[in-house]
Amino acid sequence: MGYAEFELDIPAVMRRELPMYFDAMEASPLTEESIRNEVTDGAQGAYLLYLGDQLVYVGKTDSQVGFRSRLSRHLKFVSHRHNIDPADVRFKAVRIFVFSNFDLEAMLIEEYTKRNDARPVWNYSGFGSNDPGRNRERQDPADFDLEFPVDIDREVKFLPPGEHTLLDAVLALKANLPYIFRYGTGGAHWRRGHEAMSDVTIRVLEGPVTTRQALMLVLGGLPDEWRATVLPNRVILYPERDDANYPGQVEALRRQP
Repeated sequence: MGYAEFELDIPAVMRRELPMYFDAMEASPLTEESIRNEVTDGAQGAYLLYLGDQLVYVGKTDSQVGFRSRLSRHLKFVSHRHNIDPADVRFKAVRIFVFSNFDLEAMLIEEYTKRNDARPVWNYSGFGSNDPGRNRERQDPADFDLEFPVDIDREVKFLPPGEHTLLDAVLALKANLPYIFRYGTGGAHWRRGHEAMSDVTIRVLEGPVTTRQALMLVLGGLPDEWRATVLPNRVILYPERDDANYPGQVEALRRQP
């Protein structure tokens, strides 16, 4: 017969070839410079994250979220946390031009779990998870956040010396902190802030400013009932009772007398 049918088993090829392709690559530091210069944005593919020499995370991108966006998000996620230095995190990324209808990420996790006798520890740990929303603040913290809680004693460079409106300072914290910062608005849009933030100014002094110091300046301009609560993966700023408590709560800050 002069006719036959051939179907390429793409999942089998990926399972066999892709881990070896990753093995032949050198990992790059997870920095904005490397992300900007080394990867193609808007591309579909798979990537690995390493902490030191240990493979800790397997991920994939799709047509909606490219490499630059995804890796930059991960860089932000590991910044300003205890027990981890972003300089120790590296990545490998491979653009894949032909995608098949199968779960590439799950396949790679399975293959590396077999190879290393252990699953990449950041997969299914809560690493890179989305903001769960105000109504879920009382959920138990994720394993990743318990191991690497946020560090509010890191220097921030987005509040220069001088006078700032309290709302501008709050918006700067929300826009620039590498973790979730949420605050009460009294029902107003988040850009408008709470009415207690209106017509209030704070003064940032010369010298390095940490997130803790910035929060204390903000609290100094708010009524006594306001509190900044540090959770393993975020900071929230709300009017709170003294006995208010959240699962995994690290500390609570009040304005100084």
